[in-house]
Amino acid sequence: MMNEMEFHPVSALFPELPSNEFEALVADIAQNGLREPIHVMGKAIIDGRHRYRACLAAGIEPQFIQVAENADLNALVISLNLRRRHLSESQRAMVAAKLASIERGHFNGNQHVVSANLPIPTLRQGAAADLLNVSERSLRNARTVQASGIPELASAVEQGDISVSAAAAVARLPEPTQQEIVRRTPDEIRSIAREVRDRIHDAGVVGPSAVRIFDKVAQEQRLTGIEQCAVVYAIKADTPDLPTPSEARRIAIAGDPGLMVLASDGRYHMAPGDPEENTRFERWLVLREGLEPLGIMPLSPTEAIASIPAYQKQNVTAWLAHAVPFLNQLNQLWSQSHAQS
Repeated sequence: MMNEMEFHPVSALFPELPSNEFEALVADIAQNGLREPIHVMGKAIIDGRHRYRACLAAGIEPQFIQVAENADLNALVISLNLRRRHLSESQRAMVAAKLASIERGHFNGNQHVVSANLPIPTLRQGAAADLLNVSERSLRNARTVQASGIPELASAVEQGDISVSAAAAVARLPEPTQQEIVRRTPDEIRSIAREVRDRIHDAGVVGPSAVRIFDKVAQEQRLTGIEQCAVVYAIKADTPDLPTPSEARRIAIAGDPGLMVLASDGRYHMAPGDPEENTRFERWLVLREGLEPLGIMPLSPTEAIASIPAYQKQNVTAWLAHAVPFLNQLNQLWSQSHAQS
């Protein structure tokens, strides 16, 4: 059966399922049968290559539904897949780039045979970007990744492990350099992302304190710059969206008195009250977030200096230039306040 079926280029627009998801699909089909038929035109699969392969692996006879020859294949495949799969903008940009580069009989190195009499829909870049709801800049980055990036780099974007903009920057480097940069597997990146997220959650911190935890993990894992981008991207992809500041205030108003809600701006928001008191309390939260980690710093200054990675030296210089005068003046004012009391 596999040898009798061909794969239309549009069937490969969307990324391959990760192995664990494909195995789950095989198990589901083996137990429950094929829930959704495979769309074909003639003997070429238009949509459902994973379901087709899963049927073969499960020993289940595939079921097919014919697509009309005048059907808009782009719209059909995109509609079906966007309904099933929750893809980031970077992943959709890779789809749009593939869509804009389809050529008759050849699709981005696709090894499956395509019948010469099958329609091959093509789109201009702008139309492809609109169809997938991505910016043309993201689409151009995706084309750079597909044209110049090593296969591991393109796969990382398609699997949602790295942003297309970060991958495009790497794709412009020589291939040996790309290989060195992309040395972590997607599973390793996701594992590091979980570790960062768990440490931040256990510490109960946000903002700069959370960034410090991330920097510590990056140092321990010896992450390259692009790997750090991949970890951040993985954390965002697996983290529920925080409410906007206005939504956070609405939640706080509806909640118990004194409730504070963390919003997407990294700040806690409260129900409206006395403006001066709210401002004072917000400033206290900022001060506490900055001072508390310093008060329990488990490092000596010598150890701290030795731990600073090279890529952070410029940042450390800027932070100290701001923090030292602030802390000196704060300490002076605090001492005077206590002396008067």
